[in-house]
Amino acid sequence: MSQLNVGTLNVGTTQFSGDNTTLSTAPATSLTEFMSGTPAANQVVMWDGSNWVPAAMGGRFLGMNVYTSQDGTATSVASTGGSGTWTKPTGCNNVLVYVTGGGGGARVNDNNYRGAGGGGGATAIKYIDVSAVTSVTATYGAGGAYARNGSRGSAGGTSSFGSYCTATGGQGGYTDNPYEGGRGGDASGGDINIPGGGGEMSHGSSREGASGSSFWFKAGSNHHNSSDGAKNTHGQWGSGGGYGYYSQNGDAHNNGYGGAGVVIVYNYS
Repeated sequence: MSQLNVGTLNVGTTQFSGDNTTLSTAPATSLTEFMSGTPAANQVVMWDGSNWVPAAMGGRFLGMNVYTSQDGTATSVASTGGSGTWTKPTGCNNVLVYVTGGGGGARVNDNNYRGAGGGGGATAIKYIDVSAVTSVTATYGAGGAYARNGSRGSAGGTSSFGSYCTATGGQGGYTDNPYEGGRGGDASGGDINIPGGGGEMSHGSSREGASGSSFWFKAGSNHHNSSDGAKNTHGQWGSGGGYGYYSQNGDAHNNGYGGAGVVIVYNYS
């Protein structure tokens, strides 16, 4: 069916547009009625090959919900996980969800040694028919803690949107055998499943390294001699934690953490 595009019509004091705008009140059953009356809400007139007929116009964007502990500012250092309950808004029949796991923590050292960034959390993207659903639990994974002078940085937590799709967190960086930046997380259940990026690792103290990226963000590196605690090495929205020059890793209390995961829900009619 092809759509009638009539531009903008002014009939009396009422304005109509034939280009996918929201129209109101009673449905039009013919082109003549469309031109002289007021079509129903969310309807346009379509040509079916022999007649002009009213057709519902679905898929309107109704709003969005975001579940995370990070506020979107560059200096946010929250890494905690949590959950919320998505409740279907009125008129919603479909949602598009983005689910990102938490980032892995970095491995930092206070001696003339290596550093390793954490891996990024994976992201699952899924379009879901929720016409028969009332609510869904949205869980966002915590960011992993950095490890200092021993062991591997902690892995990021898993995020999910109910049982529909899941994204695991990135692994922590590790400067001992097998000597690697944290590996990225994996996603499942989505229409699109995107792995998290791997963290970087240096084999000497003279290089500061970055984290594995998430779908949303990549933490940087720093010499850790800045007055703000080098917060740019802290992960955000599922990215792993970065690391700095070895002699100043004592300032890592605000650095090297993986970013908390996030769940974003776009609501559609």
